[in-house]
Formats: sequence, structure tokens, C-alpha cells
Amino acid sequence: MKGIIKKNAVALTQELDWLSKIINTSIKLFLGQETEYKSIYDIQPPDVTLDESFYAEIIKRDQTSIAERIVLLLSIAPHIKPEMLDVFLIKNENLNKNFTEFGGVKDVKNNGFIPTGETAAFILAMNNLEKRFNLFNLFCDDHYFSKRNILHIIKPKGYEPYLSGALVLSLEYLSYLTVGVSKFTAVHSDY
Repeated sequence: MKGIIKKNAVALTQELDWLSKIINTSIKLFLGQETEYKSIYDIQPPDVTLDESFYAEIIKRDQTSIAERIVLLLSIAPHIKPEMLDVFLIKNENLNKNFTEFGGVKDVKNNGFIPTGETAAFILAMNNLEKRFNLFNLFCDDHYFSKRNILHIIKPKGYEPYLSGALVLSLEYLSYLTVGVSKFTAVHSDY
């Protein structure tokens, strides 16, 4: 058990460092600030070929795309490294409010940022509508995120935009990704 916890910790540390670089690059590109990258897709993800963590097994098993990997990491981050999302709490100085583009909901109890579908859209699509439309496929019932009970988007109230729903990692997969076994009832797992 201890070995898998260490493998999971090492893998997720590398992955979240990569996500942090992607988030910071996205914000710099959006604000027109200097960055060494022209696109988030120029930032290479960690190589998981020899990685034996549960996270790496998911990535390899499902041939996870870069977009899917980023969405998965966004759902994990509030649980294990919430401070990395604080960058999304910056205010638009022109309007004296948070940037609508960043999406997210503010967690009242811990004062943290919870990513939403809109957060994923900001990072993955910016102003590209085609990429934004493709993002909807990640939250459909026939996507493996849903079929395997990995993550889902909270369906917002009737009048709210669909992507304003929070990205929620299942407790089952939170357990797998951290301690290596499910401490919760499996619903749709192959493991």
C-alpha cells in the first residue's frame, strides 16, 4: 500500500506542476503578457510510459488526450493542491470583479477556487468556438469519464450556462488516485 501511495504522489506532483505551467501560460496569453510559449499545447506533459501510478494507468488505459488530461487534473487539484488554483481569483481591474472567462465557483468553507467547465474552456479553447464546442463531448454520458464514474460536471440550475457547473471528481477515483484503492463503493470501475 505504501508503495502505491508514493507512486501516486510522485506522479500527481509532476502532473500538477505541468498543469500549473499550463494555467499560468493560459492567463499570460489571455492578458497579453510575455510567455515562452505560443500555446499551452507547446508545453509537454510528463511522460507516463514507465509510470506505475494509478493515475498513469488511467492515462495509458484510456489513451487520454491532452484536453482530457487537463480536465482530469482540474478536478483533482482542489483536493490535493487547492492553492495552485488561487491564480484564478485575480480581479479584472476594469470591472472590479473576477474574470468571467475563468469560470469557477468559490468554495465558501475554505475560500478556494473550484474549477468549472468554463475554467476548462478558458484553458483549452480561449476564444476558439470550435474547441469550446468539442469540450462538451468530455461531459457526455458516453464519455469514459462518465462511464467509469471518474468525473462529471454538476448540472447547473436551469438558467445557468452548462459549463458553469463545477468539475467533480468521484470519491471513488479520488481514493484510487491518492491511496491506490477505493475506500468507497465502486459504481463503474474496471479495477
